[in-house]
Amino acid sequence: MDSGNQYKDAEAVHAYKARKIGRREFLSRMAAAGISVGLANSLSLVFSNDVFANSTKDVPAPTGGFDYIVLGAGSSGATVAAKLAQLSDATVLVLEAGGTDQLPEIQNPLFWTKTLGLSFVKHFPTTHQAHANRRVIDWPRAYALGGNSDVNAMIFARGHRHDFDSWAAAGCTGWDFASVLKAYKALEDWEGGASELRGAGGPLRVTQPAPGLRHPGAAAFIQSAVDLGHPANPDFNGERMEGPAWVNMTISGGTRQSTGLAFLKPAMARKNLTVLTDAPATQLVMEGTRCVGVKYLHNGQPTVIRANREVVVSAGSIESPKLLLLSGIGPEQDLKRVGITPKVALPGVGQNLQDHILGAGVNYEAKEPVPVSHYNHSEVYMWARTDSKQPTPNINTLYVSLPFSTPELNVKAKNGYSILSGVMQPTSRGTIALKSGDFRDRPIINPNYLSTKSDVDAFMHATELAREIGAGNAFSDIRKGELLPGPRVKSRDDMHQFLRQSCSTFFHPTSTCKMGTDETAVVDPALRVHGVQGLRVVDASIMPNITTGNTNAPAIMIGWRAAEIILAQA
Repeated sequence: MDSGNQYKDAEAVHAYKARKIGRREFLSRMAAAGISVGLANSLSLVFSNDVFANSTKDVPAPTGGFDYIVLGAGSSGATVAAKLAQLSDATVLVLEAGGTDQLPEIQNPLFWTKTLGLSFVKHFPTTHQAHANRRVIDWPRAYALGGNSDVNAMIFARGHRHDFDSWAAAGCTGWDFASVLKAYKALEDWEGGASELRGAGGPLRVTQPAPGLRHPGAAAFIQSAVDLGHPANPDFNGERMEGPAWVNMTISGGTRQSTGLAFLKPAMARKNLTVLTDAPATQLVMEGTRCVGVKYLHNGQPTVIRANREVVVSAGSIESPKLLLLSGIGPEQDLKRVGITPKVALPGVGQNLQDHILGAGVNYEAKEPVPVSHYNHSEVYMWARTDSKQPTPNINTLYVSLPFSTPELNVKAKNGYSILSGVMQPTSRGTIALKSGDFRDRPIINPNYLSTKSDVDAFMHATELAREIGAGNAFSDIRKGELLPGPRVKSRDDMHQFLRQSCSTFFHPTSTCKMGTDETAVVDPALRVHGVQGLRVVDASIMPNITTGNTNAPAIMIGWRAAEIILAQA
């Protein structure tokens, strides 16, 4: 049903914005246009003059306290804040460092590659990567309502069931696959309808590319993979994850389904939820070992707001450990190094950093201009295993209807497309540390890419698989020639050098405040920070190990589960 247009009934949108029609008629006209009930409700709130976030530039600082203060309105933060407000009468304050999400570049899925260059995206450089030719790799992160769900490629991949069962086996009770599946089913509105493994009627619309609108290059990718012996997969969030498949994506009616749109905006109609933008948190307010509030900037001025019950840190895998460290929670020696007095010794804060490795992959020149995608330029994925002993698919390949390379490789093609390669279960571990005690300084990020032989071998396998798929007969009417790695890359040594130059981020940093019960764990299975009362971390940083696949869906699930856990313990 998705057409690539921003909304199917533009006249209804304009009429509703101008208050020429009421909400009931707006919903009726949107339904007639084929827009799902969940999306129509969300849009009615987006366009309502009565529901909006306030910038600290425009309103005075709130007085008194709130039951819960949520720091960050990204994939997890928007979800946990919305559910806390909707499922209780507790007062909830969201402090978002960034601004509005009402930008056409965010709402239109076709523009997602352009969003990374806009002002609401911050760019974090890594350290020189010792095993990737000492290259510095850029990590863009979005600061707006919806966070990185505003700028990602909108892939909805839950992860493999073994990911979550392994968390539970390591002591994270309540995070096994059966438990998280309940949350996944409740939060989604899967276009295929409810089943044993899928949910319908939830706030987040999840779709697949529609027949008749699917990209011909993506279709060739699936056929080529099938020709190589990989059975096609109707739904990688279904019975199995492996095999070429049309993606699950958070796109509906030609509109990005960010967490700001799907979760936060509907909840903002409630009086017990307050959302402030342009409100960066600078420090947690501690009384002994209890977190009692937050210091943040209100229109640039340091301001303290108290939490009557809890502070929930949902600032992401970079900013969450940074905030804990700035507040004196973390490895004692690291804190002393930058002049911060340790308050709670937690050696795991900022450790265990993990990220999926994304390669520049195989780039091609096409015989004819490559058609524009109706969706997100990345309509098909294939997860695979390097060998049968792997408990989960540990590599993937994907077709992208655009050229893609690192700055060092600098591929150029008038008509280009790419088949990218990824490492889904990296064994390399990195760190995030403070540069100084000044909250304005970006942290020191060292993902330590390709520091293990198993990661190099998996990356090699994935890239060779991408090359095999791209060379298949299914692409014979499309492919003019291979640009990367190119004809000069023939030997294994040549390929190793190419991999070091092509290694990049999948934009999926996780695990820097890991959940668990061992001495390196930062939060317990209820996401409470060890040794601190009144403080939880709720975002992808709590993953003990990274999930097999894009991390936006698990981050949303973490927010959903966290709200359930918090309210059950209130």
